[in-house]
Amino acid sequence: MDQLSKNNLSDQIFHLISEKIVHNVLKPGETIYETQISKELGVSRSPVRDALRMLEQIWLVERTPKGSYQVRELSMEKIQHLYETANVIYQFAFAKAAENIRPNDGVELKKLMTQLESSLDGNDFERYITNVTIMGHKILKIAGNPMIERIAIELMPTAERIQWASITSMPDQLKTVVTHIRRGYDFIIQQKPEAAAAAFKDFCTAHVQVVMDGLTQTAEKTATGQ
Repeated sequence: MDQLSKNNLSDQIFHLISEKIVHNVLKPGETIYETQISKELGVSRSPVRDALRMLEQIWLVERTPKGSYQVRELSMEKIQHLYETANVIYQFAFAKAAENIRPNDGVELKKLMTQLESSLDGNDFERYITNVTIMGHKILKIAGNPMIERIAIELMPTAERIQWASITSMPDQLKTVVTHIRRGYDFIIQQKPEAAAAAFKDFCTAHVQVVMDGLTQTAEKTATGQ
């Protein structure tokens, strides 16, 4: 790991570890050693410990019975719970965004939608996930409910992690999934709240199927040594 600046050490360490978990550099069930991280970064254990507590709050790590931290496992049940929660939150957010959208919001959303669709042309999955997250942030901001926004933001790293673990093996299905985001975007621009919410529900249903299929396919390849 690179050396850090002296400002906001806990936040910097949080983001470093979060990125490694999301990109599967740190594997599910892997122990995270405070001492090792503090030595690599040249910092005391205190900001490392604070960062791990922050990661625990957003469900990326969990404490073991011995008091150490490890990367949370990604069970099918947990993935289903995430998508059920996201479905509730974002149906509300899409509907409220359709009610609240202003012309300048529409200009920015159009740009984000174009970037999102273009990221699939070359199967640029990192760019796709980044753009989905940015677009989610924007729609939440337009929706204008800070409590909903906070809950959704806490879920985003886990959602990114799940997508990284699955979608790279399902590029063709992902293109179909993005058509539902396009529909949701169109209905937000047209200020049709119910239709925007329904479009996100369709997106969520399609996306969770891609994730489940992708993880199943990856598990089968691992089991057969491919």
